[in-house]
Amino acid sequence: MSHRHLPVVVLCFALGGLVAGCGDGLEAVSTSECSTGMKWTSGDSGSSLMHPGGNCIQCHADRGEGPRFVAAGTVHAAAHEANDCAGIEGAQVTLTDANQKEYTLTTNASGNFFLHAGDAKDFASPYTARISVDGVQRAMNTPQSSGACGSCHTAPGDNGAPGRIGPT
Repeated sequence: MSHRHLPVVVLCFALGGLVAGCGDGLEAVSTSECSTGMKWTSGDSGSSLMHPGGNCIQCHADRGEGPRFVAAGTVHAAAHEANDCAGIEGAQVTLTDANQKEYTLTTNASGNFFLHAGDAKDFASPYTARISVDGVQRAMNTPQSSGACGSCHTAPGDNGAPGRIGPT
């Protein structure tokens, strides 16, 4: 590393990775706090990794900021994981719309997945959803009309959902 970049690196470490571009916003925590040992700690910094477990669609609508999604959520390792605990990276989420068109999404480092409105202009509800994690597949029993996965798949589970989306 050149010495001219050293002050930037020191600043990033001193501020705990909160400076834009210094880190990804995920911090190591104990597995008793978050089952994956990672937690989002960068507030509303505007990242695809932000707020795993939250209701992405509602938050973006309320704030009038961020991309528009047809569907968005998080695949978690534990059914009752707290908000901001990172989920499972590399899970496959397949949404099949009313026209039988499939959209396969891959979760990022915080377990988040999202289908941008611009990438699904002809998306038709109701849709079905299934996930695949390390060869384990789970499918929702009921077709859905809302893509706000985090509105039902909360830590306690709302509106009949069993808790978080995950392989177990």
